[in-house]
Amino acid sequence: METVFLKNHLLLIFLSIVGICFCDDELDGHTTYYVYHSLEPSTAKPVYEQRGIITYFSNRNEAIYTEDSPLSSMKIEKLKNLAAADDIYRVKISSKPNDPESSSAFSFTKACAVYESGLSDTLTIALDQSGLPVGIAISASPPYCTASVVSDIKLLNFNTSVNIVPLVNAPAPDTLTYIQRLEQEKAEKARGEQGDNRSFLSKYWMYIVPFLIFVFISGASSPEGQGGGR
Repeated sequence: METVFLKNHLLLIFLSIVGICFCDDELDGHTTYYVYHSLEPSTAKPVYEQRGIITYFSNRNEAIYTEDSPLSSMKIEKLKNLAAADDIYRVKISSKPNDPESSSAFSFTKACAVYESGLSDTLTIALDQSGLPVGIAISASPPYCTASVVSDIKLLNFNTSVNIVPLVNAPAPDTLTYIQRLEQEKAEKARGEQGDNRSFLSKYWMYIVPFLIFVFISGASSPEGQGGGR
């Protein structure tokens, strides 16, 4: 009997541990974003091809970039031509692989910087509250071109770092307090205009009386007969 109880107890512990692992996997939700790039010159319409995917784990704010396949020799040659012409390198990100034109964000940088960095770049992605991309910025590492003539550089895979910037709503303005303050100032102004209907003498007698007293004293103290003579 004790042996059966011990086995059942160990079984319950095992199932509890497995359940915790399953729960952790369920809580470890992630979102996938698809990265596209165009190697066409800026004078032509961009043709975007999928470059890789970004897996974002929102609960720990971590993003991992995975590339689909290394660049082919033809694509490397296109990038080299863009760099030699001092043209741009264009990227796009979307959360819907079946409809990449919707909910997409675009960016570009100098192709020579991407080429000279050996395909080392950084993608910064801004997400709205629903997790959709609303903006993307790309920069090479380093983000500038150094050589006047593009030299032969071995290119194979992108070495990409990803920064995720979730957007939050700004605090709403306290309009109620502002309106109440305006109403209070309006009421105080109305009281100031309508509350004192006294005459001019009633309002300013404290200034007029001293002035009259001063004039009276000055006249009384003047010596008589200043205009007389012998």
